[in-house]
Amino acid sequence: MNQQEIAREVSLNEVQTPSDCPKVFRVECDRIHSETYIIQSEPALNILLRPWLVGSSLANLARDASIDFLRVAYYIVEMFRNTCYERFAELVPLAGGLYYSIAEAFERLFGETINRCFIGARRHRTPTGWKTKLAYENFEALPKEPLVIIGDTIATGGTLERIINSLLAQNAEIRAIIIFSIAGGLPGAVRVKEVADRVNAPMYLFYSNAIFGVEDNGTDMPWLHPATITTHETRERALSTFGPELGRRWCSIWDWGDRSKHPLKHLHDLLDQCEYELTQPISEATRKVVLHVRNKVMQSIERWNEQPSL
Repeated sequence: MNQQEIAREVSLNEVQTPSDCPKVFRVECDRIHSETYIIQSEPALNILLRPWLVGSSLANLARDASIDFLRVAYYIVEMFRNTCYERFAELVPLAGGLYYSIAEAFERLFGETINRCFIGARRHRTPTGWKTKLAYENFEALPKEPLVIIGDTIATGGTLERIINSLLAQNAEIRAIIIFSIAGGLPGAVRVKEVADRVNAPMYLFYSNAIFGVEDNGTDMPWLHPATITTHETRERALSTFGPELGRRWCSIWDWGDRSKHPLKHLHDLLDQCEYELTQPISEATRKVVLHVRNKVMQSIERWNEQPSL
């Protein structure tokens, strides 16, 4: 897949939404599903620009980003407004999707809980690329004719495709599938179009702040990848935060699973990366950024060494 070629064909067109919504852009491109949107979510942007944020800070931002998503989906997806509570279901990819806090966001925004189904998915690398194994499924709470919401970090889209296939095997009468990715890749967006073209249900795909170009390893999604699709304003914020060197080399989200469920491991991995960068021939501006990040990481590590108190 030539990601840069696809990115050059993309245009972003702002969608008119109420004043209580963040800005939203429809992604226009023949290779991407027509119902694909980028949400200018400030909470999600903080997640993507501050890699040292973990624990409660990350959890609160993820919940608020999901509130932004649900608010936007409410206005853009007419079927969302015409569905009763009993027909909503969240399909949670374990474990990454659990930390999107969509159920908490739904309850906070609409004042009611949401049916929840769970699916365990794990990617592993093979000689022919990444493959996904589904290890666990629980669809007990899936209602008839559901409107299904999925939150997950989408890179190539392979795991998402397997999840949707499993969903359709349980219930072919789906009202709509609405997907949210705090950090998602361009190959995933292309793959969602391929899925949407063969699925007999409306599909909607919402990204926060950008659709990232994905590195050859199928995982890393840098802000300044030449295929990253975002607004000029957001690109400039990323550039001013990380600079051109780290903005091109560092993943925007890092390892979402570790960052969410094993914060100290993520922090030590990030600290090791900072120490490595400081041994390399980097510019003085990049060195200042690395030192700033390292300082923030060390403060976060200190926090995790504190004892709880009431």
